[in-house]
Amino acid sequence: MTIPAGSRVILKIAAANRAPEIFADPHHLNLDRTGPTHLTFGHGIHHCHGAPLGRLEAHIAIGTMLTRLPDLQLTGPTASLHWKPGDFLRGLTTLPVRFTPT
Repeated sequence: MTIPAGSRVILKIAAANRAPEIFADPHHLNLDRTGPTHLTFGHGIHHCHGAPLGRLEAHIAIGTMLTRLPDLQLTGPTASLHWKPGDFLRGLTTLPVRFTPT
C-alpha cells in the first residue's frame, strides 16, 4: 500500500499484532505463539528500554496467578465479553472469572 505524500495517517495501536495475514488466529491469546515478531515493545531505535522488565513482571504475575489459582476460568462465553470503546488501546470493561481461593 502506498500512502500519498501529505496524507493524514492515524495509527491504531489496538490493531497491532492482530493482522490475520501475519498472525494465525490473532484474536486468541496464545502464550506459546511463534512466528513473526510482534510490536508490543516497539522496534528498532524505538524499542522500549523497559521491555525486559515488562516481560519479567508479566512472567512473574501470570505465573503466580496460575499457580495460586489453578482452576481460574471465565464465568461465561468469550462472546459475552465487552470491550472498551476506542481506537487507541484495547481492553475489557470487566473480566468475570471464578476460582477456588487457596
